[in-house]
Amino acid sequence: MAKMKTNEERKAELEALTEQMGQQIDSYFESPEKIREHLQFLGKFHQYSMRNAVLIESQFPGAVAVGSYPFWEKQGAQVQKGERGIKVFVPNPVTYALHKDEWVPLSKAPKPVKDGVKQGRIPSRKMMYFKIGHVFEYTQTDAREKGIDVSDIFKRYHRDGGLENEQDIRDALTTLTDARNVTLLEEPLDEIGTAKGCYYPELHAIALNPRNTSIEDISVLIHELAHAELHNQERNLEWEKPRTAPEKEFQAEMVAYVVSHQLGFPTDDFSLSYLAGWTKDKELLDKEQLLQEVHQTSAAFIDHIESHLEKVHTLQQEKEQSPLEYLEQLDRRMGMGWKQANLNLYERVHAIQSVFPEETETYLNAKAALETNLKVDRVDEPLMYIHDKGFGFQSFGVANNHDFSEDALVAYTVALPGRSLISGHFDPDRTVHPLHDLEKNKRLEKPFLKSLEDRWHDIILEKEKKSLSRTAMFNVERLI
Repeated sequence: MAKMKTNEERKAELEALTEQMGQQIDSYFESPEKIREHLQFLGKFHQYSMRNAVLIESQFPGAVAVGSYPFWEKQGAQVQKGERGIKVFVPNPVTYALHKDEWVPLSKAPKPVKDGVKQGRIPSRKMMYFKIGHVFEYTQTDAREKGIDVSDIFKRYHRDGGLENEQDIRDALTTLTDARNVTLLEEPLDEIGTAKGCYYPELHAIALNPRNTSIEDISVLIHELAHAELHNQERNLEWEKPRTAPEKEFQAEMVAYVVSHQLGFPTDDFSLSYLAGWTKDKELLDKEQLLQEVHQTSAAFIDHIESHLEKVHTLQQEKEQSPLEYLEQLDRRMGMGWKQANLNLYERVHAIQSVFPEETETYLNAKAALETNLKVDRVDEPLMYIHDKGFGFQSFGVANNHDFSEDALVAYTVALPGRSLISGHFDPDRTVHPLHDLEKNKRLEKPFLKSLEDRWHDIILEKEKKSLSRTAMFNVERLI
């Protein structure tokens, strides 16, 4: 039987582990390459505390996934014989009770004191301590031999790689922006030159450079959202000493790097050039605080995005159903008989948006396909369906030229050759027509938008020609 460690031995072990963590943090700031490697590691271990992620990396470089001994047993895997555990900090809350003017651990207090705490007669409080626990890396187990993949166990935390659908990630970032109450402006308030984007703390708003590519927009939006999360006016007031511009930029760029790398986006162009300037004369505590905030922000962003992508994946599977099956399933999930309640379009869309906002587009797609019996694989020109207008799918230019000024809400579905249906909805007081909504929300790439705009302009010009022709007829001299 193993000999129990004394309190002094446990304390010495914790101090040694803390020192090891400090040395590891210090080593990250020796070069851009080292901090880059650490940021890549953080992306994989964003569900762990920053301190434990650092400890895992220092003891097991290249770790992919870890779990405790009981965790691996639960997955049907066994830790291999002779493998040494990776030491981590484990939170250990201890409840204290007030006994004879002293705070004593509740577990060691007399029974009357325990009863008094339970009844609320005797004050108590919790103190957080840490003890050392052990975890084991995936390769330290027989999981591979048993055919258990990392992605099977850790699901969204360890996807099988590959660039996710760009539009899905863009949508996820839009919902993240909304969740943080950040306004995404249509364009910068003034010329920002070659800057890819900017954050306005006074407005809590972000603007992206309209000259960006679609891929640039994603990484830049993550960077600016990091500013909005870490460097807003409220956070600025919490600091004893204001952060410098290089400090803020370096932090935002690190968050963007962690999230982009985890999502599979190219990270070659990321600049960590602020490293040397930031670390000069900085104490370890400053560096730990920097990484702590980067880690927390990255973890929150990745969790939000991964959660959104999981919903999209589930939705994608549901899309394989027929439109009728999907609508019936949605009706059941809404659980309030909204479909039979004779609601108008505005009420139906907002009912779904309030419960399943990510399914609004799928609902409109299914509704359009069912009501018009559209065969998507037979679409050979851009078409659009304006919901509840009494028309079927029309050529895009004709549908976009309807008068929407009297509508409370406009819902539309676009069918393009060789592409899935695209649906949206808007308030006519804020948006002029469907093409404006598609452009404003970057639902389509610029070449497609330009093509649709040309088709709409052709319809407008045709109408003007006919109007001029009729006017000319009325002005012809008549002889009676």
